[in-house]
Amino acid sequence: MRPAALASLFFLLSLVLVVTVPVASASVAGVPPTSAPWVTITNIGDDLYRQVGRFALLMRALVLREEYLDLVQVLSGSVQAAGVGNNYSLLLLAADRNGTVGTYKAVAWGVPRSRDWPWKLVDFQRVVAPSPGTEPGSQLPG
Repeated sequence: MRPAALASLFFLLSLVLVVTVPVASASVAGVPPTSAPWVTITNIGDDLYRQVGRFALLMRALVLREEYLDLVQVLSGSVQAAGVGNNYSLLLLAADRNGTVGTYKAVAWGVPRSRDWPWKLVDFQRVVAPSPGTEPGSQLPG
């Protein structure tokens, strides 16, 4: 492989890794700190939130080298102004290749409809359903 082509390939790979590595805090490189409040998304069926959800699932698969999950539904979410973009916190239902559905929380930062600002995955985690009888307000047997 020619040195120029190799350098271009290395640059593109490093850009993808720097831009998309999920971290458990909002201090991801390039994501502005914010003190703005989180606002509940009322139109959760909007295509923008499905796109953000699919982005989060794709980055999870690429960066963590885990099985790709198919987005089933965006259950709920909230948005927070952060610099020129927004933080999006979404609760997702996603299915593996066997059809097993799980619940996941994804936080991503981005600027909708902009090609100047790459999207970033800030956090991604599986949400474990509570055991029966442990939900807030429920009665324990016995």
